[in-house]
Amino acid sequence: MQGSSAQIRRHFVAESQGMKNALAAVEALSAVFSDGPESARPRAVLIEGEPGSGRELIARYLHLRSARAEREMVSIKAASASVTLFSCPLEGESEAPFRNAHGRTLLVRDVCEMRRRSQRKLAKALEPESGWDIRVLVTTDPGLESAVEAGMFHQPLLQMLSQTRIVIPPLRERIEDIVPLMGVFVSALCRDMGRRRLGLSSRASDMLQSYPWPGNVAEMKQVARRLVARAKGSLIEVEDLDKVLPVLARRVPAEDASFEDLVRTKLNELMRRVQGYPMHALHEEVMSLVEKPLLGAVLKHTGNNQLKASEILGLSRNTLRRKLVDYGIVASRANALRAKRSAKLGKRGLK
Repeated sequence: MQGSSAQIRRHFVAESQGMKNALAAVEALSAVFSDGPESARPRAVLIEGEPGSGRELIARYLHLRSARAEREMVSIKAASASVTLFSCPLEGESEAPFRNAHGRTLLVRDVCEMRRRSQRKLAKALEPESGWDIRVLVTTDPGLESAVEAGMFHQPLLQMLSQTRIVIPPLRERIEDIVPLMGVFVSALCRDMGRRRLGLSSRASDMLQSYPWPGNVAEMKQVARRLVARAKGSLIEVEDLDKVLPVLARRVPAEDASFEDLVRTKLNELMRRVQGYPMHALHEEVMSLVEKPLLGAVLKHTGNNQLKASEILGLSRNTLRRKLVDYGIVASRANALRAKRSAKLGKRGLK
């Protein structure tokens, strides 16, 4: 088991300060799990990071470094977790739903997707007097506090989980880690595939660091696999990366990107952030986010001339006026008249 944890540890690259902080927290916690007294070992750990950032790898490492490493970790997907899973086993009841996780480490993946009733059951199970002999490792996307504010996540459960939290920064914020991490993956793949070692040219290294890695470390593993399979020489060159990196996702200055690319990037980010949360009327919401700044920009361009703005937009003047009022860009005629009357009354009062 220790050999397995050592293998996982070799994949941790921390040249960036953010990842150094995360790994310091991981190592401190693993020391408590392996050598600390039972009273000092937390019942739950929240591992927060974007999908593909290595959350489950951190969870597995913590399990293998713990006193429970001899028993296999039980892993469940939060979205499919039934309420019965979180029922406390009765003494002598071997067929209790919890029998597979009792006395082991339980990994709950993507806890934000868990049903509210199951969230409450899990919070109750984490109470010391619950009778559960478990250690729960939970993975989540960033922003669980926002889910609580929106009424989509059980606040007492978040309070329990947040007592021990590990935050893994996204790969785009770990610029210093990108090249050495790619080196780790490429070397391992070359060894597995029985081919000679590959290096990275300086231009290829620069290109890797300029790419935003929306899929984080998981995406880098797939890119590394394709690079090792395609590379012909002893160095990975820019030409090799051109064949495997998505063009539209490259990090470029905003002024150099097309409007369509900017919109696509923002929409992809939006979809990633709301993954696991209920969504309704998304089309209407996104259209309003685009339409409001468009109307405001055109109106500013025309010096608030609504007739010219309607011609540019291809809308009737009445339709434009209605949209401007709905978005609060201009006041309705009734509100405007009331404002004028109030102003006149105010001036008379001053006299």
